[in-house]
Amino acid sequence: MEKLLKLRALMKEKGIDAYVIPSGDAHNSEYVAEYWQSRAWISGFIGSSGTVVVTLSEAGLWTDGRYFIQAAKELTGSGVDLFKKDIPGVPTYYEFLAEKLPVGGKLGFDGRVIPVKEFNKISEPLKDKKITYVYNEDLIGQLWADRPAMPTAPAFEHEPRFAGKSAAEKIADVRREMSNLRVTSYLVVALDDIAWLLNIRGDDVSYLPVVYAYALITENEAHVFIDRNKLGGLASKLEAQGVTFHDYDSIADFLGKLPTTGKLLFNPENTSILLIEALPEALKTKQDLPADALALLKAVKSEVELKNTRNAYIKESIVLVRFLKWIDQHQDISSVTEGAVVRYLTALRLQQPDIMSDAFSTIAAYGANAALSHYHPEGEGDSLKPEGFLLVDTGGQYYDGTTDTTRTIPLGPITDEMKRNFTLVLKGHIALARTIFPQGTTGAQLDTLARVPLWDYGLDYLHGTGHGIGYCLSVHEGPQRLSSIGTEVDLEPGMLLSNEPAFYVEGEYGIRTENIVEVVKTAHEDFYGFESLIYCPIDTSSVDISLLSDVEIDYLNDYHRRTYELISPHLTEEEADWLYTATCPVIK
Repeated sequence: MEKLLKLRALMKEKGIDAYVIPSGDAHNSEYVAEYWQSRAWISGFIGSSGTVVVTLSEAGLWTDGRYFIQAAKELTGSGVDLFKKDIPGVPTYYEFLAEKLPVGGKLGFDGRVIPVKEFNKISEPLKDKKITYVYNEDLIGQLWADRPAMPTAPAFEHEPRFAGKSAAEKIADVRREMSNLRVTSYLVVALDDIAWLLNIRGDDVSYLPVVYAYALITENEAHVFIDRNKLGGLASKLEAQGVTFHDYDSIADFLGKLPTTGKLLFNPENTSILLIEALPEALKTKQDLPADALALLKAVKSEVELKNTRNAYIKESIVLVRFLKWIDQHQDISSVTEGAVVRYLTALRLQQPDIMSDAFSTIAAYGANAALSHYHPEGEGDSLKPEGFLLVDTGGQYYDGTTDTTRTIPLGPITDEMKRNFTLVLKGHIALARTIFPQGTTGAQLDTLARVPLWDYGLDYLHGTGHGIGYCLSVHEGPQRLSSIGTEVDLEPGMLLSNEPAFYVEGEYGIRTENIVEVVKTAHEDFYGFESLIYCPIDTSSVDISLLSDVEIDYLNDYHRRTYELISPHLTEEEADWLYTATCPVIK
């Protein structure tokens, strides 16, 4: 509450009627360095997605269904009210601003962290109110006395055996796309795009191996804006491939001096309003794409990337099988905490070759905690008990791929309702895994397949069914996704997605079954399907076999047969024996 009072005092001093504080950084990243965590600082809510709006008398946080329970707890005593996004009757924060701002009022925000697309959504309902936008004021920065500095960790090369193509080759690919789009320059803002383009990785953001930077590609030049001290000998290697380096903070001034001939391409979803306002007024721009060119190039993995990724998932499958065996055979499960589960998984993963780190903070959620879809144990978290479900969502950053898998594990007796709902989630998972679809299909068109078994019982879940996944990069990568709130992006062979239907009962339990799948060609011309990359057991003791069709049983048995065949050669005899039992066929 004290922080809100100080912010309001500063707003009054500057004549600002409302102030917007989003989650992202200057690149609209999902995960951000501590320097950029203004929304968490002002509200106490630490989830990855949310926006705070503060007026002189009210304050609210808007977040999605993944975080309703978590946000309600973390906002207690903060003076910030929870507004549940996408729930009927709950206004959007754009509508809230339109209602609360007076005619001729002032709306403030840090222009570095509001993307163009978001600014357009904010300004549209305010167009008749003659609002003044104050976007050069970082009010949180003026109040946050001990704000962490921007990260300074060194960058490193993603070696050719992993990258497959040189930075020069990738830049040439980008220029070909620019030519197809009839643009002469291309502003690249997304951190994972830049890391992929330059074959560099870093440690500026937890779990996401990227470096804070911008890039501007023209027909003949490639400019990168970065703290050069991070690059060491990499700078000369990239300069030899046609890259020119500039200070990170010089990007706006550089853009302001661009020639006004030609046309600039940028992605309005991650390019800040501050950068676009810096452009010469006469410079033409192109921003009407469902996804920008580089994101699509990165999303469709090359053969080298796919081969390496498949290898990374074999390693991850070994990790998960060993973990599941450990849980299954633990002598005293009550002595195990959620924190111990996280540490054990990390330790197993670090035994694998070419491992960097976990890909995200492992979700080890027992019982009611699993109803919070993005729960992370603080310290030790809760102790496990020999009953109910443990939900584990985990993954690794390997030099040869990024992994992500979720399993729901019974630790003892479960109710008939839990068994039924586990089975309904599995049915949705199988329906999506088995589908084939014509060229030109988007993820939004497939999302329903995973929900129908739950819908038949009047049940649903409040998040998407699948996200794209990067290559030694973001565990949540666009532009492709499986979600009712879809994109215009067609699914193409070489794209990777998660398949993770779920179900949650607040205060009781959560269920989610997730595999990462590769979009592949099928025997039918111009039709695609999915092929699983992860191979580890899905618990069959939690399945109500009577609810599965013969086709679904055949799929589950075949998946388990392949799991044993692929993974057992990498295990000890004892581990292989356990896996054999865990993958035994089910019979109706």
